[in-house]
Amino acid sequence: MTRIIAVLALIILVLSTLAGCGTSAPQAKFSAIPLNGHPPLDVQFTDNSTGNISVWVWDFNGDGAIDSLLQSGNYTYETPGNYTVNLTVIGPEGNDTEVKKDYIKVTACPYLADFYVTSPSGNESILGNESIPGNCKFQGNGISCEKATTLQFIDKSTGNVTAWAWDFNNDGRIDGTEQNPTHTYTTDGNYTVTLTITTSECKDTLTKWGYINVTKCHT
Repeated sequence: MTRIIAVLALIILVLSTLAGCGTSAPQAKFSAIPLNGHPPLDVQFTDNSTGNISVWVWDFNGDGAIDSLLQSGNYTYETPGNYTVNLTVIGPEGNDTEVKKDYIKVTACPYLADFYVTSPSGNESILGNESIPGNCKFQGNGISCEKATTLQFIDKSTGNVTAWAWDFNNDGRIDGTEQNPTHTYTTDGNYTVTLTITTSECKDTLTKWGYINVTKCHT
């Protein structure tokens, strides 16, 4: 908020020298659509202010930072929570601010991404309903394999899933888009696996850190 106040003070000082007769003081007003939903939630904000206005200053998430200087704009909310929105309008005849507390409500996706690994063929080690290649073993919340290994990833997400995006090595790239893909690890390393699902309503992401550990690939 300190940053916004400092910027506004400077703008007001400049505009106060431009004030003239017959101009009306600004009154801040705005609306937005939609007001609630699941992340990522893209919200369009519309300025409905009146008066002689030269500058619009938006804070879309109540963090005290200036998010936009456009008259109207949009903002994407990536994280669940209730967000306060501020609009300050400034003109030669003064300034005004409208604050709408907890105006945007972002709720978590009700559908959850989830998955496990299995062996795409025989020679398996079995734990509960999960099976893995014979050269692998269950270790903590993941598995550890010796030598190059092909694993099948089984989706067990909830909801009517329409798209899957898999990242098998935490490099930020999509490695597979099938529901139950296979992937071969040929290099020693500790691998984090991420699945992002898309439904008609929202997206959800599950990351299993250090889920796959591979050793002795080159011995």
